[in-house]
Amino acid sequence: MEEEEKGEAVSLTGESGNASGEMSFWEHLEELRSTLAICLVSFAGAGTLALVFSKPIFEILRLPLERASGIPEKETQVLTVMRFMDTFSILFYIAVLGGIFFAGPFVLYRIGKFVAPAFSVKERSRLVSFCAVSSGLFLAGAAVAFFLLAPVSVSLPYRIAEHLGLQMNWLAEDYYFFVVALVLFSGLMFELPLAVGFLLYAELVSTETLLEKWRWVLSGILVCVLVVSPIGDPVALVAFSGLLFGLYLAAVFVGDFFLKRKTDGR
Repeated sequence: MEEEEKGEAVSLTGESGNASGEMSFWEHLEELRSTLAICLVSFAGAGTLALVFSKPIFEILRLPLERASGIPEKETQVLTVMRFMDTFSILFYIAVLGGIFFAGPFVLYRIGKFVAPAFSVKERSRLVSFCAVSSGLFLAGAAVAFFLLAPVSVSLPYRIAEHLGLQMNWLAEDYYFFVVALVLFSGLMFELPLAVGFLLYAELVSTETLLEKWRWVLSGILVCVLVVSPIGDPVALVAFSGLLFGLYLAAVFVGDFFLKRKTDGR
Protein backbone atom coordinates (compact mmCIF):
# COMPACT_ATOMS: atom_id res chain seq x y z
CA MET A 1 0.00 0.00 0.00
CA GLU A 2 2.80 2.40 0.86
CA GLU A 3 4.51 1.64 -2.44
CA GLU A 4 1.29 2.39 -4.34
CA GLU A 5 0.90 5.71 -2.52
CA LYS A 6 4.49 6.61 -3.32
CA GLY A 7 3.87 5.71 -6.95
CA GLU A 8 0.82 7.98 -7.04
CA ALA A 9 2.79 10.81 -5.39
CA VAL A 10 5.55 10.44 -7.95
CA SER A 11 2.96 10.57 -10.73
CA LEU A 12 1.42 13.74 -9.31
CA THR A 13 4.75 15.50 -9.05
CA GLY A 14 5.46 14.67 -12.66
CA GLU A 15 8.62 12.66 -12.06
CA SER A 16 7.19 9.55 -13.66
CA GLY A 17 6.07 11.71 -16.58
CA ASN A 18 9.65 12.79 -17.12
CA ALA A 19 10.80 9.18 -17.11
CA SER A 20 8.30 8.28 -19.83
CA GLY A 21 9.21 11.29 -21.91
CA GLU A 22 5.96 13.16 -21.16
CA MET A 23 5.81 16.68 -19.74
CA SER A 24 4.34 17.29 -16.31
CA PHE A 25 1.70 19.91 -15.57
CA TRP A 26 4.27 22.39 -14.28
CA GLU A 27 6.49 21.79 -17.29
CA HIS A 28 3.52 22.60 -19.53
CA LEU A 29 2.98 25.82 -17.59
CA GLU A 30 6.65 26.71 -17.98
CA GLU A 31 6.47 25.99 -21.70
CA LEU A 32 3.37 28.18 -21.96
CA ARG A 33 5.11 30.99 -20.08
CA SER A 34 8.12 30.72 -22.37
CA THR A 35 5.93 30.73 -25.48
CA LEU A 36 3.96 33.78 -24.36
CA ALA A 37 7.16 35.63 -23.43
CA ILE A 38 8.70 34.92 -26.84
CA CYS A 39 5.50 36.02 -28.60
CA LEU A 40 5.31 39.27 -26.61
CA VAL A 41 8.97 40.07 -27.23
CA SER A 42 8.54 39.36 -30.96
CA PHE A 43 5.45 41.54 -31.13
CA ALA A 44 7.16 44.38 -29.23
CA GLY A 45 10.25 44.14 -31.42
CA ALA A 46 8.19 44.23 -34.62
CA GLY A 47 6.18 47.19 -33.29
CA THR A 48 9.40 49.04 -32.47
CA LEU A 49 10.69 48.33 -35.97
CA ALA A 50 7.47 49.80 -37.38
CA LEU A 51 8.00 52.95 -35.30
CA VAL A 52 11.53 53.30 -36.69
CA PHE A 53 10.04 53.36 -40.18
CA SER A 54 6.91 55.25 -39.15
CA LYS A 55 7.37 58.04 -41.68
CA PRO A 56 7.19 55.83 -44.82
CA ILE A 57 4.41 53.79 -43.20
CA PHE A 58 2.43 57.01 -42.67
CA GLU A 59 2.82 57.83 -46.36
CA ILE A 60 1.73 54.34 -47.40
CA LEU A 61 -1.38 54.50 -45.22
CA ARG A 62 -2.38 57.73 -46.96
CA LEU A 63 -2.83 55.94 -50.28
CA PRO A 64 -6.53 55.07 -49.77
CA LEU A 65 -7.25 58.75 -49.17
CA GLU A 66 -5.28 59.82 -52.23
CA ARG A 67 -6.89 57.18 -54.44
CA ALA A 68 -10.47 57.75 -53.28
CA SER A 69 -12.71 58.94 -56.09
CA GLY A 70 -14.71 62.14 -55.90
CA ILE A 71 -12.26 63.99 -53.64
CA PRO A 72 -10.66 67.25 -54.83
CA GLU A 73 -6.92 66.79 -55.14
CA LYS A 74 -6.09 69.60 -52.72
CA GLU A 75 -8.27 68.05 -50.02
CA THR A 76 -6.43 64.74 -50.09
CA GLN A 77 -3.55 66.46 -48.31
CA VAL A 78 -5.67 67.68 -45.38
CA LEU A 79 -5.08 65.58 -42.25
CA THR A 80 -5.50 67.71 -39.15
CA VAL A 81 -4.20 67.12 -35.62
CA MET A 82 -6.44 68.79 -33.05
CA ARG A 83 -5.44 67.17 -29.77
CA PHE A 84 -2.05 66.84 -28.11
CA MET A 85 -2.27 63.06 -27.68
CA ASP A 86 -3.38 62.37 -31.26
CA THR A 87 0.18 61.99 -32.50
CA PHE A 88 0.91 59.36 -29.84
CA SER A 89 -2.33 57.56 -30.73
CA ILE A 90 -1.24 57.42 -34.37
CA LEU A 91 2.15 56.03 -33.38
CA PHE A 92 0.38 53.40 -31.28
CA TYR A 93 -1.76 52.34 -34.26
CA ILE A 94 1.35 52.04 -36.40
CA ALA A 95 3.12 49.96 -33.75
CA VAL A 96 0.17 47.57 -33.43
CA LEU A 97 -0.16 47.21 -37.19
CA GLY A 98 3.58 46.62 -37.60
CA GLY A 99 3.66 44.14 -34.72
CA ILE A 100 0.87 42.05 -36.22
CA PHE A 101 2.20 42.20 -39.79
CA PHE A 102 5.86 41.54 -39.06
CA ALA A 103 5.60 39.23 -36.05
CA GLY A 104 2.24 37.58 -36.79
CA PRO A 105 3.52 34.55 -38.76
CA PHE A 106 6.24 33.80 -36.19
CA VAL A 107 3.82 34.19 -33.26
CA LEU A 108 1.34 31.88 -34.97
CA TYR A 109 4.08 29.31 -35.53
CA ARG A 110 5.17 29.44 -31.87
CA ILE A 111 1.59 28.96 -30.67
CA GLY A 112 1.12 26.11 -33.12
CA LYS A 113 4.33 24.51 -31.91
CA PHE A 114 3.07 24.72 -28.33
CA VAL A 115 -0.21 22.92 -29.08
CA ALA A 116 1.37 20.51 -31.61
CA PRO A 117 1.85 17.65 -29.09
CA ALA A 118 -1.94 17.31 -28.92
CA PHE A 119 -1.99 16.23 -32.60
CA SER A 120 -0.62 13.27 -34.49
CA VAL A 121 2.83 13.24 -36.09
CA LYS A 122 1.28 13.57 -39.55
CA GLU A 123 -0.78 16.60 -38.47
CA ARG A 124 2.25 18.22 -36.82
CA SER A 125 4.14 18.05 -40.11
CA ARG A 126 1.54 20.40 -41.59
CA LEU A 127 2.22 23.14 -39.04
CA VAL A 128 4.35 25.24 -41.40
CA SER A 129 1.78 24.87 -44.19
CA PHE A 130 -0.99 25.91 -41.80
CA CYS A 131 0.93 29.03 -40.75
CA ALA A 132 1.69 29.89 -44.39
CA VAL A 133 -1.95 29.56 -45.44
CA SER A 134 -3.12 31.57 -42.43
CA SER A 135 -0.63 34.35 -43.16
CA GLY A 136 -1.58 34.34 -46.84
CA LEU A 137 -5.28 34.67 -46.04
CA PHE A 138 -4.60 37.51 -43.61
CA LEU A 139 -2.52 39.39 -46.19
CA ALA A 140 -5.21 38.83 -48.84
CA GLY A 141 -7.85 40.29 -46.53
CA ALA A 142 -5.61 43.22 -45.65
CA ALA A 143 -5.01 43.92 -49.35
CA VAL A 144 -8.74 43.85 -50.10
CA ALA A 145 -9.36 46.35 -47.30
CA PHE A 146 -6.47 48.63 -48.22
CA PHE A 147 -6.89 48.79 -51.99
CA LEU A 148 -10.66 48.34 -52.39
CA LEU A 149 -12.71 48.89 -49.23
CA ALA A 150 -10.81 51.84 -47.74
CA PRO A 151 -10.88 54.10 -50.86
CA VAL A 152 -14.61 53.46 -51.33
CA SER A 153 -15.41 54.07 -47.67
CA VAL A 154 -13.24 57.21 -47.54
CA SER A 155 -14.94 58.79 -50.54
CA LEU A 156 -18.46 58.43 -49.10
CA PRO A 157 -18.16 61.16 -46.39
CA TYR A 158 -16.76 63.56 -48.98
CA ARG A 159 -19.67 62.92 -51.32
CA ILE A 160 -22.19 63.48 -48.53
CA ALA A 161 -20.42 66.65 -47.38
CA GLU A 162 -20.34 67.94 -50.96
CA HIS A 163 -24.06 67.23 -51.33
CA LEU A 164 -24.78 69.20 -48.16
CA GLY A 165 -22.45 72.04 -49.11
CA LEU A 166 -19.96 71.31 -46.34
CA GLN A 167 -16.17 71.15 -46.35
CA MET A 168 -14.76 67.81 -45.27
CA ASN A 169 -11.48 67.61 -43.34
CA TRP A 170 -10.14 64.42 -41.78
CA LEU A 171 -8.73 64.35 -38.29
CA ALA A 172 -5.43 62.49 -38.65
CA GLU A 173 -6.12 60.28 -35.63
CA ASP A 174 -9.54 59.28 -36.97
CA TYR A 175 -8.21 58.54 -40.43
CA TYR A 176 -5.30 56.34 -39.33
CA PHE A 177 -7.46 54.51 -36.83
CA PHE A 178 -10.02 53.83 -39.56
CA VAL A 179 -7.46 52.46 -42.03
CA VAL A 180 -5.58 50.34 -39.47
CA ALA A 181 -8.80 48.96 -37.95
CA LEU A 182 -10.24 48.15 -41.38
CA VAL A 183 -7.07 46.39 -42.53
CA LEU A 184 -6.83 44.28 -39.36
CA PHE A 185 -10.55 43.48 -39.33
CA SER A 186 -10.53 42.38 -42.96
CA GLY A 187 -7.39 40.31 -42.46
CA LEU A 188 -8.93 38.50 -39.48
CA MET A 189 -12.23 37.90 -41.28
CA PHE A 190 -10.36 36.27 -44.14
CA GLU A 191 -9.30 33.57 -41.67
CA LEU A 192 -12.88 32.26 -41.87
CA PRO A 193 -12.08 29.66 -44.58
CA LEU A 194 -9.26 28.26 -42.46
CA ALA A 195 -11.55 27.94 -39.44
CA VAL A 196 -14.21 26.19 -41.53
CA GLY A 197 -11.64 23.84 -43.05
CA PHE A 198 -10.29 22.96 -39.60
CA LEU A 199 -13.77 22.15 -38.27
CA LEU A 200 -14.39 19.85 -41.21
CA TYR A 201 -10.98 18.18 -41.13
CA ALA A 202 -11.28 17.57 -37.38
CA GLU A 203 -14.76 16.11 -38.04
CA LEU A 204 -16.31 18.47 -35.51
CA VAL A 205 -19.06 19.36 -37.99
CA SER A 206 -20.30 17.78 -41.22
CA THR A 207 -20.35 19.28 -44.70
CA GLU A 208 -24.12 18.81 -44.89
CA THR A 209 -24.63 20.81 -41.68
CA LEU A 210 -22.50 23.71 -42.92
CA LEU A 211 -24.40 23.84 -46.21
CA GLU A 212 -27.81 23.55 -44.55
CA LYS A 213 -27.04 26.41 -42.15
CA TRP A 214 -25.92 28.83 -44.89
CA ARG A 215 -28.66 31.33 -44.01
CA TRP A 216 -27.41 31.54 -40.42
CA VAL A 217 -23.84 31.93 -41.62
CA LEU A 218 -24.76 34.70 -44.05
CA SER A 219 -26.77 36.50 -41.36
CA GLY A 220 -23.86 36.19 -38.94
CA ILE A 221 -21.42 37.60 -41.48
CA LEU A 222 -23.73 40.53 -42.23
CA VAL A 223 -24.20 41.33 -38.54
CA CYS A 224 -20.49 41.02 -37.80
CA VAL A 225 -19.48 43.25 -40.70
CA LEU A 226 -22.20 45.78 -39.89
CA VAL A 227 -21.57 45.98 -36.14
CA VAL A 228 -17.83 45.34 -35.76
CA SER A 229 -16.24 46.64 -38.94
CA PRO A 230 -15.45 50.35 -39.40
CA ILE A 231 -16.90 50.27 -42.93
CA GLY A 232 -19.48 53.01 -43.44
CA ASP A 233 -20.33 52.62 -47.11
CA PRO A 234 -23.40 50.38 -47.64
CA VAL A 235 -22.09 49.20 -51.01
CA ALA A 236 -18.75 48.21 -49.46
CA LEU A 237 -20.56 46.47 -46.60
CA VAL A 238 -22.64 44.32 -48.95
CA ALA A 239 -19.71 43.58 -51.26
CA PHE A 240 -17.41 42.57 -48.42
CA SER A 241 -20.09 40.39 -46.83
CA GLY A 242 -20.72 38.68 -50.16
CA LEU A 243 -16.99 38.06 -50.59
CA LEU A 244 -16.75 36.49 -47.13
CA PHE A 245 -19.75 34.28 -47.81
CA GLY A 246 -18.17 33.16 -51.08
CA LEU A 247 -15.00 32.26 -49.18
CA TYR A 248 -17.11 30.32 -46.69
CA LEU A 249 -18.72 28.22 -49.42
CA ALA A 250 -15.35 27.63 -51.09
CA ALA A 251 -13.89 26.54 -47.75
CA VAL A 252 -16.74 24.04 -47.23
CA PHE A 253 -16.08 22.30 -50.55
CA VAL A 254 -12.28 22.41 -50.19
CA GLY A 255 -12.52 21.12 -46.63
CA ASP A 256 -14.85 18.34 -47.75
CA PHE A 257 -12.30 17.32 -50.42
CA PHE A 258 -9.47 17.02 -47.89
CA LEU A 259 -11.76 15.25 -45.41
CA LYS A 260 -12.53 12.57 -48.02
CA ARG A 261 -8.82 12.14 -48.68
CA LYS A 262 -8.22 11.78 -44.96
CA THR A 263 -11.01 9.20 -44.67
CA ASP A 264 -9.76 7.21 -47.66
CA GLY A 265 -6.27 7.12 -46.16
CA ARG A 266 -7.39 5.51 -42.94
